This record gives sequence, C-alpha cells and structure tokens, in this order.
Amino acid sequence: MLDKPILVTFYADPPYFTRRSVNDEYCKFFDVKPEQVIGRSCLETIPENNREQVREKIEYCIQNDTVLVSVEAAIKTDDKIGVIRWVVVPVKDSMGKIIKMVAMGTPVQDRRKKEDRRKTIQKSDR
Repeated sequence: MLDKPILVTFYADPPYFTRRSVNDEYCKFFDVKPEQVIGRSCLETIPENNREQVREKIEYCIQNDTVLVSVEAAIKTDDKIGVIRWVVVPVKDSMGKIIKMVAMGTPVQDRRKKEDRRKTIQKSDR
C-alpha cells in the first residue's frame, strides 16, 4: 500500500502528455524507474480503448484552465490493471500561461483495502 499520493507532471504544450517528473510512489505503483518513463507519454499507462477519452478530458482541462478529477484504469508493468483516482491541476507561468499539468493519484484499491480494514477493526471492537 502506498503512503503518499502518486505524483506525475507532464507538459501542457507539444509534445502533449510527455512526463516531466514522477515521484517514488508512482514508481512503486507502476514498478518502474524514473528514467524508464520520463520523456514518454503518460497515456501509455491508460488501456488503449480509454486513451482517447482521457486525452480529451485532459485537453479540456488545459483549454479551460480547470481542475480535472477522474477515476481511470492504469496498466502496470506486469500488465495488471490498477484503478487510480486522479486530480489533475494546471500550473501557470508568471504570464498566466499553462506550462504543465500536475496529476496526483490515489489507488482506489488501496483506499478500499484501508476502508475494509477500518470496518473490520470497528467490528472487532464491539
């Protein structure tokens, strides 16, 4: 289980969706090293049949300077599918131009496991 949110930043200008940075939690979740993913599209982790929809959501976020909250499937290195709740935030430069996007993710399964564990503990306390 992850202790901190998954973080990834990617470019808001061409080439769109290219990862600029990832944190340790991102690397743990996807079982990768930063050098394996920096400079590559973040859409690679989205199942192919969902990529266009996710791309459109992010483009809308960029074009309308808005925060995106979305739950998406993610392909891990071992080809298992994880589910992540993402909050994607545009970041602007001093001139007000969106220069990058920061995505903070929480694995949904981890959250469910924590909630199930909490319920089990509550039941045992009764």
